[in-house]
Amino acid sequence: MGNRSSNHQNQKIGHEARCPNCDRKFGSSTTYNVLNSHIDQCLQHAQVQNQMGFQMPQPHVQLGDNYIWIKQNNKWKRVQSQVNGGQIQNLKPTDVQKRSFAEKQVWFNMQLEKFRIPWQLGSDKLNVNQNDLLSSSLNSARGVDFYKEVKVVFQNDKVQDAGGLLREWLTLIFKEMCKEIFVLTETNDVSYKIARQSLYFDLVGLAIAKALFERMTICVELDRPLIKKLLGLEVTLSDIEFYDKGLYLSWKYLMDNQFDENQLQQYFIICKDDEIIELKEDGANILVNNQNKQEFVDLCIQFYTDKLISTQLHQIQTNLYKYIPNDYLNIFTAEEFEMLLYGVSLIDLDEWKQHSIYKQPYFENNQQIIWFWKVLAEFDQDQLKKFLHYCTGSYRIPVNGFSKLESNRGMYSKFQIVPIEYKNTNSFPIAHTCFNRLELPKYPTEEMMRKYLRSIVLNDLEGVFGME
Repeated sequence: MGNRSSNHQNQKIGHEARCPNCDRKFGSSTTYNVLNSHIDQCLQHAQVQNQMGFQMPQPHVQLGDNYIWIKQNNKWKRVQSQVNGGQIQNLKPTDVQKRSFAEKQVWFNMQLEKFRIPWQLGSDKLNVNQNDLLSSSLNSARGVDFYKEVKVVFQNDKVQDAGGLLREWLTLIFKEMCKEIFVLTETNDVSYKIARQSLYFDLVGLAIAKALFERMTICVELDRPLIKKLLGLEVTLSDIEFYDKGLYLSWKYLMDNQFDENQLQQYFIICKDDEIIELKEDGANILVNNQNKQEFVDLCIQFYTDKLISTQLHQIQTNLYKYIPNDYLNIFTAEEFEMLLYGVSLIDLDEWKQHSIYKQPYFENNQQIIWFWKVLAEFDQDQLKKFLHYCTGSYRIPVNGFSKLESNRGMYSKFQIVPIEYKNTNSFPIAHTCFNRLELPKYPTEEMMRKYLRSIVLNDLEGVFGME
């Protein structure tokens, strides 16, 4: 689990700790070796306890009783699925493509589960150096079977991972890739497009595959043409609005209007980085006119969304399709796939509260719990996303909502608040991201709780004291 301990196994932990599964208490003189050994054995052999909010997934119940997303009046709305997984699980991808998004979600998850290697058969380690995040991740990922449970090991980090760090790793690498190999699109949206060639696009494909396989979300949005390429769909002029609004408006104006002969003075060429590129043979001598302008726009779209990034696109597709068959992806529209990949950006605090559980002596009307939700109600959406990330390792709600939060092993694991004693030093809440569990100190006053909770969202606390 994401327990920020130490790789120096004989070192004492220096504070009280509890096993996230059986809740056994360990004193401050316990060594990391003893604590980590117990956690590994407990997770491998213990039966899941109801008081932890877990339930082993049953395929027909889990996949047929999920909340799914449908589009009504051009807006996405979450409803409870009434899909019978048993009736569609044996359909071919081409048949599922004609079904509703609800049925597609159920079918897709059921097919991927057939590839899963049970965690009881062992896990693979992903060894990561945070000072060389992308390179170390790529080198290690090449030796990992992503159908297995993957335990992330951050070099020199105080951690024993049971899955929470996988979400953290996905967040960190995509943030880093946005600095290194992606660039913001020229649109009104905060989305990213491919910027340059790099070996790290192999890692992009692997990371997307693992996120889809584990039903996790990624923290950045990619441009629509790239998404359609991953799905094997044709990129059209309307998609360019999500790539470069200037190009979109220019080409749309060209298509929507008629021009006099020689009025355009545009040839079948593109000027890119001080280089003139012909879109077709002898393009530098062919003028665009009313008769051939559709061909010109089509060739421009093909250049920007295919030829210009052909190497990078091939890297992503090869590594993605290694684990997620492309005919499985082809069942989705671009909008549907984006819902699966990005999750839901808007956090409904009432829904979060409704689907949370508490460990005694905390309960729904306990004073500390009342203060907790009151403080969170003061947060704006950006702050709620930061706090959600602190607790679960993800900035977004999974496509099935808070009611179906899962642990790293596919078990139902609702957000849970557990009481711990308040101390005058380092009394921040402790998050177990692998189990969506928050250890909340018994703060003596509302203002004291507000101080510590606000500190989490007002500061960059990734990888520091609070996260376990």
